[in-house]
Amino acid sequence: MPFILRSWFCKTRFPIGILAAGLICVSLESAQAAPIAYDPFNQSPVASISGTASTPPGGWPTRDQVWGDVTGTVGISADSLSPPSGAINVATNGNRATVFNQTGSQVAAFRDFGTTFSTAPGTGDDLWFSFLYRPADRTGGVGINEGISLFKGGTEKMFFGADGNGDLVIRAIGGQSVLSGDQFANTFLDATSNQTFLIVTNVRGTTDYSIWVDPSGFDQLLGLPTGGTSASLSSNLNTFDFDRVRLGDDTTSPAQGAAMFDEFRMGTTAIDVIPTSVPEPATLLLALVGLMLLPRRRRR
Repeated sequence: MPFILRSWFCKTRFPIGILAAGLICVSLESAQAAPIAYDPFNQSPVASISGTASTPPGGWPTRDQVWGDVTGTVGISADSLSPPSGAINVATNGNRATVFNQTGSQVAAFRDFGTTFSTAPGTGDDLWFSFLYRPADRTGGVGINEGISLFKGGTEKMFFGADGNGDLVIRAIGGQSVLSGDQFANTFLDATSNQTFLIVTNVRGTTDYSIWVDPSGFDQLLGLPTGGTSASLSSNLNTFDFDRVRLGDDTTSPAQGAAMFDEFRMGTTAIDVIPTSVPEPATLLLALVGLMLLPRRRRR
C-alpha cells in the first residue's frame, strides 16, 4: 500500500502542485483583505446619518464611534452603489450614504476613528483608501467640491474627490506643506454627474500621493492597481496625521440631487481596500489547469 500511494503521488504531483498553488493563491487573496477601517454604510435607510454606524462586515478601529457633527442633509439610502463597468468588481454590502446640498452651503458628516493615524516615517508610512462615489446632479453636469476628507480635529489634511473644477483629484491641504497652497494630483477626469466611480488613493510617507479612478486590475508583484486613470504627486508635507473622516460638499451652489458614497475602506496595502468578489482570473486559471490535468494523469 505505501508503494501504491507513493507511485500514485509521483504520477500526479505535477497537477496537484498546480492545483495547490492556485488554491493557495485564492486563500491568500481572501486572507490579505484586512482593512483598518471599513464602512459599507449598511445601516438602515435614514434621513440623517447622525448617531448611526454600520454593522458587520463593516469594522472600525473603535466600534463605539458613530457618525456625527452633521451639517445639512447627510443620510442613508437603500441599496449599494454598483462598481462601474470595467473596473475592479469590489464587493459591496448594504446601502449607501447620501450628501445633498440643497441650499448652496456646506454639507458634512464626520466619523472619528478613535485613534490618530500618521504616515510620517516610522509611524505607518503607507496608507490606502478606496470608496465608490457618484457625483451629485448639478448644472454643468459634474460634481463640484464634494468628496471624502481626512481631518485632525477641526483641520482638514487630505481630500479625495471632485475639486472646484469638477476634476477627480487627491489634494494635500495647504498650510501643511513647506510649499505654498494646496498640492494636487489631478486626473483631469470629469466627475460626471450620476456616474459611479471607483476611487483608490495612496498616501505614502509625507511625500507621495496617488489616485486611481476605475482601476481594472491589480498587479500582485508590485502591489498596485492597474488600468483606469491615475495621477501622482510628490510633495513635502511637514506632517500628516488624522483622526477622523468626513463626507462633505463645500459647493456654494445647490445641487439637483445628492452625491453618493459607498464602501469606504482604509488599509496598509492596496489589496486591503480593493477586495474583489471573485479571485483574479490568472489565479483561477492556475487552479483550473490543475483540475483538468489531474484526471488525465490518474488514468495512465
